[in-house]
Amino acid sequence: MNTYIIYGKTNSEYAGGMLTKPQDRLPIVKNLTDQFEMHIREFLFTHTESFTFFMVVDAKSDEDMEAAMNIARASGSWHNVYWSRAFDSLEHKKIYENAKTGMASYITTMQAAENS
Repeated sequence: MNTYIIYGKTNSEYAGGMLTKPQDRLPIVKNLTDQFEMHIREFLFTHTESFTFFMVVDAKSDEDMEAAMNIARASGSWHNVYWSRAFDSLEHKKIYENAKTGMASYITTMQAAENS
């Protein structure tokens, strides 16, 4: 499973619904994530200029994430909602080890200019 961060900003339609009938959104969101066999690690609301919702999930693939986010976007409750793959420190280290190996074959534009 991969780790993903979901963050977004709810809109006035969302706020209107919550004011009319305050509700715990976690069980409703869990129904969606369960469809894609995702595991919710964190489900948080915050009040910043950039976003008002933050969630960390484990999911099988980018495709599953995009499918779930398309459903969320279609709900009409979001000003914006985004997702990003996240890496723990060991995964991050492996990415740089892989990059270091590949770096030997890369020629920068300056190196190419010097060789001509």
